[in-house]
Amino acid sequence: MKIIYKALLLFALPFTLVLYSYNSGSPGGKTGSAGDGGNTCTDCHSGTSQSQTGWITSDIPAEGFTAGDTYTITATGTHSGVVKFGFELTAEDSFGSKIGTLSLAEPTRTKFTNANKAVTHTAAGNTPSGNSNSWTVDWTAPDPAPSVVKFNAAFNAANGNGNTGGDQIYTSVISYDLYLPPNPQITMVEPNHAQQGFVGELTITGDETDWTSGVDEVRFVFHDDSDVFFIADQITVNLDNMITVSVSIPMDIEIGSYDVHVDELELENGFIVDVIDALDDNYLADAVSIYPNPASDHVVVTAPIGSQVVISDIAGRRISENEFINEKMNINISSYNTGLYFVQVTHNGTAFSGKLIKR
Repeated sequence: MKIIYKALLLFALPFTLVLYSYNSGSPGGKTGSAGDGGNTCTDCHSGTSQSQTGWITSDIPAEGFTAGDTYTITATGTHSGVVKFGFELTAEDSFGSKIGTLSLAEPTRTKFTNANKAVTHTAAGNTPSGNSNSWTVDWTAPDPAPSVVKFNAAFNAANGNGNTGGDQIYTSVISYDLYLPPNPQITMVEPNHAQQGFVGELTITGDETDWTSGVDEVRFVFHDDSDVFFIADQITVNLDNMITVSVSIPMDIEIGSYDVHVDELELENGFIVDVIDALDDNYLADAVSIYPNPASDHVVVTAPIGSQVVISDIAGRRISENEFINEKMNINISSYNTGLYFVQVTHNGTAFSGKLIKR
């Protein structure tokens, strides 16, 4: 009989040591998270776990966490009649990888586990207050940071009977997105083109802009030469993302593509200054013709002998320059890119501007 008692004692001793060790904290890897393989305290305690919402809270702002910043995470469990209450908490990305750095906000009540990738209770931190227990943990977000952090925790509401039966296991999870600061930008100018000499209004819209706070200047800068520009005469702020500007485009300004600047924001090639249509009293309006138009391979331009013809793209770059030695000129445009081109003819100080579409 003594031999049987000794055998029972030897069997009970390690079991008692296990219970004692878990009394002072989780062995680790029992939060129910993806990184922990879904394992919870039910690996050692009988029963099934119950999922709870709202048991993990933090001071992370609603807009999300910031890489490199430190936040306080609070785990709180509630169970009627609980005698001992323990927990384990970890932080992971959406793929289950442990992220960030956990630190002890309550070093007497909590400790590290799972190779410092989780925090659990100590023997001094498992005594509930009434029917609940709460622990705080500090977490520093990694830098760079993933788009999401998930905090998983498992809770053991123990009945204090000295064995693994009758305890209730709970799990809880909460996710936070990475905070992305606003990326203000100009999205559109309407209309996005006007002729030389245009006087009128343009509407500029933006995304994530804060223009109701004030706009100091709207500038249109020639894309190929920053020394060529014109500035809005008047700015009216309609909404955070919409302003109306009055502009007076000089008659002799360069034709082509302009970058639009609203204070420090820029929309490249956001506006095109077109050639001014021929005036009624311009004799070249009757003397010049451009055909076929649109054209694919060749275009014929007619003009008085001695005229100069310049073809430019919408960025203002000169593609070709020729002088009329006859009244009709056949120009090969087969190498041009598809799009809009400007044709300017000058003769004896008089100018005519037209458009050519390459298809």
